[in-house]
Amino acid sequence: PKLSAGEITPQVACDWENACDTYFLHKQIDAADQVRMIASGMKDPRLRTWYLTQRATLDAGTFSEYMEALRNAWLECHWASKLRKKVLGSQQGTRAFYEWALDIQSLNALLYGNPSHLSDIQLRDQLEASLCDELTVPVLRAKLADNLTLKEWIEEVKHLDDERLEDLASHRKAAEEIHRSSKRSNTKTASTSSKTYNASSPRLGSLTETERALLMKHKGCFKCRKFYVSHQSKDCTDGAPEASSYKTLTESDANAAKPKSKPVAAVGPVGAVMPSSVLDDGSDSEDDMCVAPFETAHLIWPCLLTGPSSQTSERFDALIDHGSHLVLIDDAVVKRLGLRKRKLHTQIEANSAFMNPSSSPFSFSEYVLLSPSSINHDWTSRTIRAIIAPDLAVPLLLGGPFLSHNCLVIDHDCRTCIVKDSNYDLLNPPTIKPRVTTRIPTNHELRQLRKNVVMLANKEHLERLDKEMRRKYDDRFPEDIPHIDELPTDVVHRIKLKDPNAIIQCRRYNTPRKYREAW
Repeated sequence: PKLSAGEITPQVACDWENACDTYFLHKQIDAADQVRMIASGMKDPRLRTWYLTQRATLDAGTFSEYMEALRNAWLECHWASKLRKKVLGSQQGTRAFYEWALDIQSLNALLYGNPSHLSDIQLRDQLEASLCDELTVPVLRAKLADNLTLKEWIEEVKHLDDERLEDLASHRKAAEEIHRSSKRSNTKTASTSSKTYNASSPRLGSLTETERALLMKHKGCFKCRKFYVSHQSKDCTDGAPEASSYKTLTESDANAAKPKSKPVAAVGPVGAVMPSSVLDDGSDSEDDMCVAPFETAHLIWPCLLTGPSSQTSERFDALIDHGSHLVLIDDAVVKRLGLRKRKLHTQIEANSAFMNPSSSPFSFSEYVLLSPSSINHDWTSRTIRAIIAPDLAVPLLLGGPFLSHNCLVIDHDCRTCIVKDSNYDLLNPPTIKPRVTTRIPTNHELRQLRKNVVMLANKEHLERLDKEMRRKYDDRFPEDIPHIDELPTDVVHRIKLKDPNAIIQCRRYNTPRKYREAW
């Protein structure tokens, strides 16, 4: 065998030793001649000089003594301790278990014949302690037998690690497929929603005050500038009209866009002839007649209101009254929500249904802007102006302006108040079903979950060992210390003083003047 020039490492020394042993076995060289026969194979001038300077000593010794002298002379100091530290500090990390275990065994093989070499039991304990978190739990659950050899134990753990790697690969593949599908859908959405903007096309001018007033009067949209539509500008999907063909809005355009009322069949007066038996003696009661009830329940809509003074939306019971030509709000609610009060241009007067003709009417001079919404936030009203009415019987009275501005239709028989454009019923909101969504956990969440599982498993293992230790040495872990009467009375230790009568001289220190009088 030949040892070429270069750095001598533990691996090189081990390879040189194995090659020489093979040569000795093949050529059947006596132990006394082994060092002399391989000396010519050291081609490094440094090794050659080292051998020649102590040739007599090396030739007289055995080959094992020669290798020990070679390692001591040419390997770095404490190489065995450093190599053992490398073995003990190695962690599996993200590597496959079998590949990592082979590397650890190869490093430990370099320590063979050295006191730092790890036995099979020690190497198994080290491998088990340095497993990655994802593999630790399956190994603990497998409960591998303690009498397995190192080779058998490594093969069992290899099977568990292969299953882990297969699951990880399938999860990664599924995540990549979801990412690709979401990317394709985003690209498709972006391509369909993109629009071409022509800078050379004329720009549509802003609405004039007259046009804005016409649109407000005839339930129009400020964006598409159409009359009698069931949407607002923020919900408009028609888009702005073309500037080249746009004409200023007029009253005639609004009247032309007004929906035509359907003809209703007219019914002439019909005289009803009642048999005389019905009006015989006036003994029939109202219970036998089909008459309307004296009263019906109010249409109460639970709604949410918000304001500067409220951190969250607050619930109020609003009265829907299509007979009222105003929207009224109680002054206490305005103060509670901190709504901004605005002055009316002209005062509004209203009379009570039970007022005497001689009594003066009520006058209102302030209003606030409101946008009530449903309890489940499924529907929100357009902005309305509510007149402030002190000492109002209800928190909020929603009259005709609220109903007409939001296109609401009331059915007293079915007790419904439905929005025409969305068919949403304010008085009978749909039941919200809880939505169950499935989310794929991220890699960070999976790692944290595995870490928590490992911590719990280790904690249970330590608690079990603690109980076994306490049960095994129960005489060393008493529930309480013995009573003073049960303590031993014989002297087990004594301190003899040199001079028990000597007075200890203490050093004196100056006392601050402010404390001297008190002392």
